[in-house]
Amino acid sequence: MEKTINLRGEDLKLRSSLFTIISYRSVFGTELFSDIKKLENLNKDETDAALVIDILFRIIYILHKPYTKKSYDEFLTDLDFSVLSDVKELENISNTITLMLGGNEGTQDPK
Repeated sequence: MEKTINLRGEDLKLRSSLFTIISYRSVFGTELFSDIKKLENLNKDETDAALVIDILFRIIYILHKPYTKKSYDEFLTDLDFSVLSDVKELENISNTITLMLGGNEGTQDPK
């Protein structure tokens, strides 16, 4: 599946496939769906924001990786820090990930 999301004025092309799982493990040393489970199991009242942000942007990077030669660090360096304070942008990221990885919880089809 392919989608394009816009983060702070920059279009990011994303692609998911079975290779996404292998690429995630190769780059980050953890299992993609294990990290997603961590997000699902967080106590909503005591959400660890750093963990949520880390996992969300790892997934976005892996989905964008077919279109870039940048390392994960370079990818993060190029993102505007203000994206972290924009709830709408973070919801869009979350919904896009859900849609692209086969979940049914996404409420909107990102543009």
